[in-house]
Amino acid sequence: MPEKRPLWTLPAGVLLVCASTNGLAMEADSEKSTEAVKQYNAVPLEGGDSVTDDLAQDAIPVGSWLRSDILQDALSPWFEAKKSLKKNYGLNVQLSYQALYQQVDVEDIDTDDAAAGRAEFQGVWTLFDRNGPNKGSLSFRFEDRHTLDSEIPPTSLFREIGSIVPTATGFSDFGGAWTELAWRQTAMGGRLKLIGGKISAISWYNAHALSGAKKGFVNPSLQSSLSKPLPGRGLGAGGAFMVSPGFVVVAGAHDANAKSAENPFDSIEEEEYYSSVEFRWLPNSIENARWDKVQVQLWHQDAKEKAGVQSGKGMTFLVSKLLDDRWMPYVLGGISDGDASTFEQDFVAGLGVGFNSKAGAARDVLGVAVGWGNPSNELLREQYSSEVFYRFPLIRNFTITPSLQYIVNPALNPDEDDVVVAGIRMRANI
Repeated sequence: MPEKRPLWTLPAGVLLVCASTNGLAMEADSEKSTEAVKQYNAVPLEGGDSVTDDLAQDAIPVGSWLRSDILQDALSPWFEAKKSLKKNYGLNVQLSYQALYQQVDVEDIDTDDAAAGRAEFQGVWTLFDRNGPNKGSLSFRFEDRHTLDSEIPPTSLFREIGSIVPTATGFSDFGGAWTELAWRQTAMGGRLKLIGGKISAISWYNAHALSGAKKGFVNPSLQSSLSKPLPGRGLGAGGAFMVSPGFVVVAGAHDANAKSAENPFDSIEEEEYYSSVEFRWLPNSIENARWDKVQVQLWHQDAKEKAGVQSGKGMTFLVSKLLDDRWMPYVLGGISDGDASTFEQDFVAGLGVGFNSKAGAARDVLGVAVGWGNPSNELLREQYSSEVFYRFPLIRNFTITPSLQYIVNPALNPDEDDVVVAGIRMRANI
């Protein structure tokens, strides 16, 4: 049996090598470097649906279809309290509720629709060096996921139609749970970012600006490459180092058996890890790192003995670019060996279109993407997935997102040629 690598080996090794360099361009142009570090500190490392990304994006006012501040007026004491907590104590908090309903066009199945809600209380509490470059913060999220007058949640609907990929992610029914509780530390004047605790292993790697199920694509095969593993939220550690103003290395190790709603200390005892290093090239300013980037990830996962899953390794890539502050084309994909991931190879091409863009955010967003995946199980056929959605704020802090998916050759249902999945989401945040 191969020897398992310690949890810290990959991230510590990669970040140590990077930190021991002379800083490349960072040393050559100190004024440019200082500004780059300031921008880098404000950019969340994770993709959509993460605590840091939610707080950053929801703080940007983008207007609404109806000129109504009904939520702000009704809850003005809450908003004033939030401002006071952030200003006086460094505590940035948010409450939100999102719901999803989906229906499929397949006959002779037990359940053809599903609905679920997701209530969240999340935030970041900066406890050290609040106004300086080496901040120390506690990030947290408590959520309750539940079905809404349906037999199953949307995350289970794919089993009814025979898709190898869920028609939705993030809308399950595990009840209440702390899904994030982690310490975040910046160092070296802000160039080094570290994190440890209960965290997501999914939103860190191969993620683009529309990866989140709350505000972007809801089909996980269009959010990031499924040629990499998808462990739940559990114990993990990682970090990111800015080698130069245009180059960042991100590395981490995570519990390969983690389940988001369960005690993270139970599964970590198996000592089976998902380890990753991702290289991020930022061709433009750090300020645009959310959209303009090239990412290449290398990963390895230990064999999961109780689950009967062999060890695996692979590579993913992602390229995205923001054009005219409105158009964001992206491509992503990956390749792997073993059965640690859903797909052995996959490829996705998508486009996000922003309307009434302002300060790095858009009022309305149209998303279109098409993906192909070759299952790791060689007995299954290739599957194609596509999705189109349109997100718009009806009133301030309340968005509605209708969507349509078209799945061709559902890999687990050879009797079905294609499936249409209609859905509608809503989200309120305060």
